Amino acid sequence: MRLLQYCLLLLLPGTLLHAQEFSGGFRAGLNFISFDADAEMDADGMTLEEFKRTTGFHVGATFAFEITDLVGLKADLMYSQKGGEVLYEGPSYLFLYAPDGQAERIQGSLQSERDVLNSYIDIPIVAYYRLGPLELEGGFSAGLLVNSRASGSASYSNTVDPQGRGLGNIVYNYDYNYFEDVTGRAAVLEFSDGAGGLANIPAVVNAYYNSTDSRPLYRRLDFGLVGGLSFFLNNGLYLGARYQLGLTDTTRGENDQRLYKDPSSGDDTLEYNTDNKDYNRVIQASVGFRF
Repeated sequence: MRLLQYCLLLLLPGTLLHAQEFSGGFRAGLNFISFDADAEMDADGMTLEEFKRTTGFHVGATFAFEITDLVGLKADLMYSQKGGEVLYEGPSYLFLYAPDGQAERIQGSLQSERDVLNSYIDIPIVAYYRLGPLELEGGFSAGLLVNSRASGSASYSNTVDPQGRGLGNIVYNYDYNYFEDVTGRAAVLEFSDGAGGLANIPAVVNAYYNSTDSRPLYRRLDFGLVGGLSFFLNNGLYLGARYQLGLTDTTRGENDQRLYKDPSSGDDTLEYNTDNKDYNRVIQASVGFRF
């Protein structure tokens, strides 16, 4: 025990000296975002979904602790947008709501495009190594989802009601707030003018218009790995690039319904995508300054 005390006393001055090498700063830039996800498939194994990259941004404060001239630790407190573009083409369904709230499920062929933009408070913690003006880094990140929105449109063709009657084409837009939206007729934000003789046709809908569950689709917490590099133009100003590999399934499958053909009966029914996994993938390009 006495030997341990002597060692701590010897290390204390060096520790205090290095504690003076604490610095702060900021960074901001673009996020190139996408989902790495399990695509929906029909009963014949044909892929119905496609995931594409879109753009968000990040901004926040950075903190660095220099352990030696070459090695140190960094932590950021960032506002960072993640998500991606989701395309769908294939058989699907929609609800038409009567004024009394009664729902009628319509089936048809859907073409849709949905741009998801999820905003997180991100805390990346990385170790870094300096090679001249280059700073290589790697570590992990934790994110808290604070806002979850999406926009886009849906176009249904070959629509058929439960009685087998054709209804023509139905087109509407998305205006989603996954944290606040509701189900039922209240999920229709705006009705169309009834073109084509159809009543109760939506023009704009919220996130849970075609769902029976209003729990947020996207989970609050996101954990992942981080790797990247920074190039210092001088003692403070730098250009940075990072890749974030999400390790957490971002979606709650219990609120992700799809149309499914029962192989035993051949009937179309609704089921939840509880086995599907959706992960965030983010490429960041930043400009930063360290004081």
